[in-house]
Amino acid sequence: MIPKTAAIVALFWPLLAQASITEIRKDFLDEVSLLPATPILTAPAVDASYLICVTAGDVQNSVPTTILRWTDENGDFNSFTYSSVNGVPNGCRMIRNQANTAATIETNGTYSGFYNLITFGFGFWPTGTQGQGGLKEALSYSVTGTNSGHEFGFPGYPWLFAVMTNPTCKWQLSAGWSGGISSQGAQIVTAYGGGNGIFTTLTGGCEYTMLTVQFGAPAAGPGPLTDYEYNLLNWTNATYPKFKTVFSTGSASANILLATNIAERPNTGLVGKELLVQWNGENSGPCAGAIPAAPSGEPSACVSLIAIQASSSLELTTLNTPGQDWGTSPEYSAEVDAIKF
Repeated sequence: MIPKTAAIVALFWPLLAQASITEIRKDFLDEVSLLPATPILTAPAVDASYLICVTAGDVQNSVPTTILRWTDENGDFNSFTYSSVNGVPNGCRMIRNQANTAATIETNGTYSGFYNLITFGFGFWPTGTQGQGGLKEALSYSVTGTNSGHEFGFPGYPWLFAVMTNPTCKWQLSAGWSGGISSQGAQIVTAYGGGNGIFTTLTGGCEYTMLTVQFGAPAAGPGPLTDYEYNLLNWTNATYPKFKTVFSTGSASANILLATNIAERPNTGLVGKELLVQWNGENSGPCAGAIPAAPSGEPSACVSLIAIQASSSLELTTLNTPGQDWGTSPEYSAEVDAIKF
């Protein structure tokens, strides 16, 4: 989680630093009806940032539509509806959560049967004790070209799967959903373990990487992940035309779970904001383009696995849109979290 302590003086960028991760997880077991809006974490004492994922296990038929709700640091009420894979909620959302409020999860729509709904993810802090005792990098697999299906053990925990490949490269993943998922390009998916899983690559000549994080019971202590954070909080300027470094690779390349978020304080103006992140490597994934924040206050976010070349860096900048690219703008906040596997 990232405490939002004070407005940043508009002449300075925040310092780049390695930060702290804590695991979050809340299970809703043996549900036989729609779930009302229910807190999934303790309300933080300060504005904080989270990556919140969902999945389900022991599903008899299907899970109703799953909705995340939160109040952001500007006091705006926001919601996000998760996608579904074969009747199971799937994916992650980056949010900023206002102090003394708690994000909630709920289900809506019609359904039949029972289900277990699991929420899990990360809280991000610029400093503090690591809370990664329940996390495990369960699988790291890379291959070039097609395979006949890479089988792996898939014990009963919620998992985050991060697949990295070019946009035209096709793959299949069987891991907890009836019938599995067929997709292409870089993607983040979630599932609940049980038995074995199979990752199948389908396009010759393509390079594929699949990394996973297994979420056990949250516990204090160090863990497998390293977080690098860069934040613009209560900012009133788009930057001059220069990118700022979030993370540098050094002599070896790096796989990064990139989570970005930007929101503009609601106003009656016409100037929106964009957050643009760039890196040397595969730049055609979901987070490769600019993400917008409108004057309405509605936030935008992106989550994806990216590969960064050796002796390179991950960099960000902000823009005013439309019209003036640089200079004074309505107040906004933006952040980039780079989680190194």
